Amino acid sequence: MTQWRFVNSLSLGLSILESLTQSKGSFSLSEITRITNAPKTTVFRLLKTLCELDYMKYDTRNKRYFLGTKVLSLGFSLLQEMEIREVARPYLEALAREWDKGVNLLLLDKVEMIYIDRPKVYNVRELNINIGSRIPVHNTAAGRAVLAYLDREELMEIIKEIQKTPEISLRIGKNGHKLLKLLQEVRANGFAISDGELVRGVRALAVPIFSHRGSNYAVNVAVASEIVSIADLRSQYAPKLIEMANKISKTMGYQGLN
Repeated sequence: MTQWRFVNSLSLGLSILESLTQSKGSFSLSEITRITNAPKTTVFRLLKTLCELDYMKYDTRNKRYFLGTKVLSLGFSLLQEMEIREVARPYLEALAREWDKGVNLLLLDKVEMIYIDRPKVYNVRELNINIGSRIPVHNTAAGRAVLAYLDREELMEIIKEIQKTPEISLRIGKNGHKLLKLLQEVRANGFAISDGELVRGVRALAVPIFSHRGSNYAVNVAVASEIVSIADLRSQYAPKLIEMANKISKTMGYQGLN
């Protein structure tokens, strides 16, 4: 059995953040030490670390600590994920019923896409995918649908990261030129298609979802290649998936759609 040790310094750091979160004011070093019941020198080091990371700020004139704006980022991503799941769920369910296939919501996480919502479909031929499952960005429809609309700097950072794996580097080409060409096609079409690149015999169609914060989400549908052709994905499935994604994007506050 793997042994683990409780990390006291991490626990104390989180306690400090929790203490300040529950208050609208600021605290002195002595007050935080009293609240946390920890050694003053330990609290001081943690406060300096949190300030260095911009999770806290220090007022040199009043010698008091207060929360920095970066601490808000700890909750924003979770709140947005909860919001988009609530918004997208009725659309996902309606299209899943119409197609009798799983229609999924995915989130970009570094060099992977995570399934964050997926209405149940009672189809014996339905692909077995669970919420929390991860897939790569470079060879999947969902990944490419998101990558195609990232700003250039963020996109190149992701390409740089995935090129650290030699096998992947060969597939996407030097400086990702093969992948970049595919992403141009995605932007031109408004959707991405993958054909057996991740799982043999499985095709997928994906469309990006936009919000006021950009595009880190996608909706996709995966089908057996023996049942649904590429032509059908383009002509029958893509228009409806794009329409659904546009409705979700508008509800999420995106202003770029007509």
